[in-house]
Amino acid sequence: MSIVVYWLEAPGMPAMQAFEGGQLVPALQLCEEKRKAGKRHVSLSTELADSVGRAGVSTVDARLLPDGTPYDWSKSHRGAGPQK
Repeated sequence: MSIVVYWLEAPGMPAMQAFEGGQLVPALQLCEEKRKAGKRHVSLSTELADSVGRAGVSTVDARLLPDGTPYDWSKSHRGAGPQK
């Protein structure tokens, strides 16, 4: 079970369906079906073994990730376009 779709079946009645890691498309289709059916709080959670990067890494120190990989991305130009 690498992908789980959660939703409220009725107020206070949570429901879920599990999918294998290679079943992202069916999981997304179920999300769409539940939303179209009027279900509330539809969400998808994953713990994919082949995900990019380590889970939980959220620090950048001196423009380096915890494993020493350079981190140069910046959103400082957002809204104003890239600096020339």
